[in-house]
Amino acid sequence: MIKALSMPIPLIVKKKVEKTDWYHQRFDGAPLYMFPVCEAEVMREARKPRGTEADVRVGFFADGKADWYLDMRDVRRGATILVRLARRHPNLSRKLLAAWRGDERSFERFVARCQRLNLRRCSDVELLSLALQWYKLFVQRVTSSAIIDHFALGTDQFIADMLRQEVGRRIKKESDFTEIFSLATAPVRQSFISKAELALIRIARTARSSKDLARRIALHQQRYFWIHNNYFAARELSVRYFTAEVHSLRRSSVDLKTKEKKLALTPSNNARRKATILRTYRLSRHLRTLLKTSEDFTWWQDERKRATFLNIHIGTKLLGEVARRRGYPFELMKYLVPPEMATVFVKDVPSLTDLHRRQRGCGIVVWRGGHYIATGKDAGVLRRLMFTTKKRDHVRDVRGLSASVGRAVGRARVIQSARDVGKVKTGDIIIAVMTRPDYIVGLKKAAAIVTNEGGITCHAAIVARELGIPCIIGTKIATEVFKDGDLVEVNANHGVVTRLKR
Repeated sequence: MIKALSMPIPLIVKKKVEKTDWYHQRFDGAPLYMFPVCEAEVMREARKPRGTEADVRVGFFADGKADWYLDMRDVRRGATILVRLARRHPNLSRKLLAAWRGDERSFERFVARCQRLNLRRCSDVELLSLALQWYKLFVQRVTSSAIIDHFALGTDQFIADMLRQEVGRRIKKESDFTEIFSLATAPVRQSFISKAELALIRIARTARSSKDLARRIALHQQRYFWIHNNYFAARELSVRYFTAEVHSLRRSSVDLKTKEKKLALTPSNNARRKATILRTYRLSRHLRTLLKTSEDFTWWQDERKRATFLNIHIGTKLLGEVARRRGYPFELMKYLVPPEMATVFVKDVPSLTDLHRRQRGCGIVVWRGGHYIATGKDAGVLRRLMFTTKKRDHVRDVRGLSASVGRAVGRARVIQSARDVGKVKTGDIIIAVMTRPDYIVGLKKAAAIVTNEGGITCHAAIVARELGIPCIIGTKIATEVFKDGDLVEVNANHGVVTRLKR
């Protein structure tokens, strides 16, 4: 169990966070659900190639929002090791996926078991045991996370450069290369978001009677009730919600048969086009291995997201019952870190006062062997240790990596949280630090997507390709440069986003 340090900004923390280049993610999140991911990513174990684990993870949390930071030294080191291993082991990704299959299945069995339990009938000892199992099984299930993230975030430019070197002499325009890169790195398996949408379209199109419709929607709800969860909240979608979605599809002017066919065939079309590129350009074995690894890790990453959403559902049930028995508001329970579960069960440690402080704003640093939680002024000191302020007002355009080709002009909508998605109108350009599955309602309306961060397997890249809209990732500063309402042009053929009018 990781032991907390209570002194303000210990020397070990200063050494971990100073003079570091950070990779930033922003989303709705809370320490209760993010801490296990931190612990999993810094953990060393036999399945992980040595050096692919993280040295440190940092998160800042306030009022349901999270800023999540990866040390780019970790990312680069892990990516370099994986690229080197891929040269020697063409089946690297298949072996890594197989190594975690047992833990992934154990976690799925635990989720299914918890779904059937009436927690109010459990004793305190039984409830605590379940909560500790929830924590342990999820950590073991996601210790692969650092491998996935370090590869995705650390190899995108390397793969792009390698691909350019191997096909460069045979292409005439930059837009041609961008399209080749987009196709070579496209996913060839359906994401869980697409599977859910495809299943709902089929219900809307083929249900034979009201009784058949009700039966199929009930089954769909059992499979996908968790799909709008995020790292802060579990929202259990009802049969009524999915019924309304089906009726909305039926009332729309969209040809559902055509939409179903396009969505269903996207993975196989991607696979066919990718195979054509491999044959046409006779790519090296090493590059083929890296592209296959990227393909497998895209699927693995999507499976991790699905498991995370289920994990948050179960965590909400378990810790919600703990909160009820202890008289804690559940919103405050989200600011526990899991190693504190046993103490809050038997005594008020941390206290409600401490949890209120964390809710208002806290920073958490996790490394192998310890963690540190800063609140109040200490959280501000921690942030200042990590960053210097930079003004971006003079910047008019930004550049990044094109994940999906095309051009679009529209009004910028800067999304900081799933709570901002409602402001997106059809034809807007979504600007975000990164996108999440709980942004999907807004993403479907967008004409293009631009992110500060992200690699070739990131959510924005996958969704943009599925939706067929331009996407530029890894701009680093887009959310600082563009403001809500700016008229912007996204030229994903050349990886440039330009402000046309403020």
